Amino acid sequence: MKISELLARLEKIGLDCKLFLPNDCTSEGDPEITQLVSDSRKALPGSIFACVKGDHTDGHDYAEKAFESGTSALLCERKLDLKVPQIISKNIRRNMGVVASILYGEPIKKLTMIALTGTNGKTTSTFMIKSILEHAGIKTGLLGTIYYDDGDSFTEAEHTTPEGSDLQYWLSRMVKNGCKVCVMETSSHAIFQGRIDGVLFDRGGFTNLSVDHLDFHKDMESYFSAKKILFEKYMRNNWFVAINVDDSYGLRLFNDLGDKAISYGTKDKSSRFFAEIKGTSIEGMDVEILTPDSNIPIATRLPLLGEYNILNALQALSICWSLGVNDKVAIEGLLEMKQVPGRLERYLISGSGTCVIDFAHSPDSLEKVLTNLRSVCKGKLFTVFGAGGDRDKTKRPIMGAIAARLSDEIIITSDNPRSEDPDVIISEIEKGVKEYTTKCKCISDRKSAIFEGLKKVGPEDILLIAGKGPEPYQILKNGPIPFLDKNIMFEWCKENGKEVI
Repeated sequence: MKISELLARLEKIGLDCKLFLPNDCTSEGDPEITQLVSDSRKALPGSIFACVKGDHTDGHDYAEKAFESGTSALLCERKLDLKVPQIISKNIRRNMGVVASILYGEPIKKLTMIALTGTNGKTTSTFMIKSILEHAGIKTGLLGTIYYDDGDSFTEAEHTTPEGSDLQYWLSRMVKNGCKVCVMETSSHAIFQGRIDGVLFDRGGFTNLSVDHLDFHKDMESYFSAKKILFEKYMRNNWFVAINVDDSYGLRLFNDLGDKAISYGTKDKSSRFFAEIKGTSIEGMDVEILTPDSNIPIATRLPLLGEYNILNALQALSICWSLGVNDKVAIEGLLEMKQVPGRLERYLISGSGTCVIDFAHSPDSLEKVLTNLRSVCKGKLFTVFGAGGDRDKTKRPIMGAIAARLSDEIIITSDNPRSEDPDVIISEIEKGVKEYTTKCKCISDRKSAIFEGLKKVGPEDILLIAGKGPEPYQILKNGPIPFLDKNIMFEWCKENGKEVI
């Protein structure tokens, strides 16, 4: 697409922008544009580089580097002294999604868009929805915390919700590969910052809201308001939203949205999707599910750990039901779902017990994971965990207290310390532990801590490795290093002659 055509289409939809052509670039003032990027390292001939202002950096400072790499144009908030066409517009972070949408042929017009938000459960729910829809014969792309899947291949995720430029690029790939649906996680940061501008959704889901990201949102009411924006500003057509009414914030949202809300839960039988747990074990949960189309409860065993995963399953069932997938097909799709990386990811170790790897890194998520594991643990429950550096410090002693209250033995270790001293973070967690017990070990080297935990586990025991889940790296002061909790577990098992099932 020529830059003149792009500009004309942006003006047609009312985006406030204008073209600036510095001297000596007139002959190249209408280049062919094929992509929009917000990372100067990805800038190439044929690309527009968007000068995004972040919390710590300003993309305008990297425009020269993009120019040197051959970028064909800039999307910026002010004129720059570079001899390249420049589209001048306000608030690039918000507007670049709209620009990218036009550039990539408005892919959302060819997709049914599903957005899930909430503190916990988004990742698992997106995997569930994708499994159900694909079992129903509907090719589905996925964007989330673990990876971006265009229907044919996937790439490790950079953010829970991509920047607007990358988001539209992935949607265009889904369209090209024949996807009919995109299901995606939408973080409160992405909603608040406008990363999803240029996208509208046909279905939405709200999982829950608990203490997290208060370093960014400051208080729970602001956090809730950021989530609510998704349903107030970004829905389209005959939209519906599935809402967890077991959650107090979910119930507020359900009452606010009225007829557009589909309720699900495990407490109130008047919920349109309701489930009752009949039994739990390390192998899974026996449940009975009521849906709008079932006269009697549907009994099934879901191969899932964690009672809160029943809520995730209900959300997936309700959204897929609203898209015309019947109960039988939907539940079959749930049963076929593979383990979600780093979400109560379970491994049986021969001659030992069970190792569970989970992303839990907030007080609420850690408490939920430990509570559910405690309910199925026949022996001792061991926990290896830490807390991230340069993040909300108030949650560290809280998480320590939760781990001490629900575990038999604890090993506090390093998570992603970033610029902070790992031992300082560990000491802050330990303050909460000491409210309940003095029985804990502090091992700052995460590999050594995991090895120590695995060494302790007996046949009836469970070891929880919490905090990092599927992350393939550990972020230290000098940058990230390769590190995957699952690989460390396999390494220990190999060294000790243990088979992993």
